[in-house]
Amino acid sequence: MKKLVLAVLALFCIGALQAQKIKGDVSCLKNQKQVNVIFNYTGVTYDGDSEAKFFKEEDAAKNADWKAAWTTSFRTENWQPRLLEDLNKEIKNHDIEFGEFPDAAYTMVVKLSDIDPGSFAGPMSQPTKITGMVSFMKTGSKSAFATAELKKVTGNPYFMTPKTELRVAEAFSSIGEAIGKQINKIK
Repeated sequence: MKKLVLAVLALFCIGALQAQKIKGDVSCLKNQKQVNVIFNYTGVTYDGDSEAKFFKEEDAAKNADWKAAWTTSFRTENWQPRLLEDLNKEIKNHDIEFGEFPDAAYTMVVKLSDIDPGSFAGPMSQPTKITGMVSFMKTGSKSAFATAELKKVTGNPYFMTPKTELRVAEAFSSIGEAIGKQINKIK
């Protein structure tokens, strides 16, 4: 059991570190008060499968309301706020707020490519793993001046729940923390 706990902890550390280093120069954010954040789910897969297949596999356990919430309120009222809350909490050295600020000079785009929702099986539970890209750009531009690749970012390994949407929220939280730690390094 001790080895299992250590293995899970190691996996968490690796996952959190993979929300990674920002490549490029984000020092232009230093004197900003607000940064706009956009979440892009276009083409997202679930453990490599389409959303339709994911919903079909979840059919037995989930109802129509849950399916509707998966692409609406879970994202806008749970996942995205968790990322923003932990990102803003992590940024101690700067007077910046990340959120929905369309008039801000800079925008951070969180593009999700795959969400592996993990599984709940007691001590054998698997955390959510998120893959994607975070890009920083001047608002209105399509070209990024800095990026951070998200490689199977996991949430807290001790947070075990049968609710898929809550496991996903934990991984979004980890992304916010990791990006915040990188932004804290701005001199």
